[in-house]
Amino acid sequence: MNFRSLTCLFLAAISLTMAAGCERGPHLGTVKGQVTMNGTPVPFAYVKFQPIAPRGTYGSAYTDAKGVYSLQFSQTRQGALVGKHNVSVRTSKRDEMEVEDKSTGLLVVTQLPSGYKENMQVQYERDVKSGHNVLDFELSQK
Repeated sequence: MNFRSLTCLFLAAISLTMAAGCERGPHLGTVKGQVTMNGTPVPFAYVKFQPIAPRGTYGSAYTDAKGVYSLQFSQTRQGALVGKHNVSVRTSKRDEMEVEDKSTGLLVVTQLPSGYKENMQVQYERDVKSGHNVLDFELSQK
């Protein structure tokens, strides 16, 4: 190989290495956790992380029947932007929690914690860091 071919090969290798290390889109941290009330999981609550700084697209999720959530940023990416967030947690209405019982075909409502109120919304402020974040929320009655 001549000098010119080696130079082109070297530059191509560096370009591929740099491209492989770059993320597409904004820097995110994964965010998972559990929403509880009086120590009992809150099913089907809506959790939303709205960035304060830097401002941008929010991450959101619904909790499952065990109160566990995992934020989704877009169709292909999980998490939320790294930085400070206003977090809102909203409980669902009972009719939003009806799930079909596979054995009977009937709609049933998951057991709710004592003191549960429909459409209760609670606000928090939390930081999302690079990497994995576990952020649990305990809802309390006022």
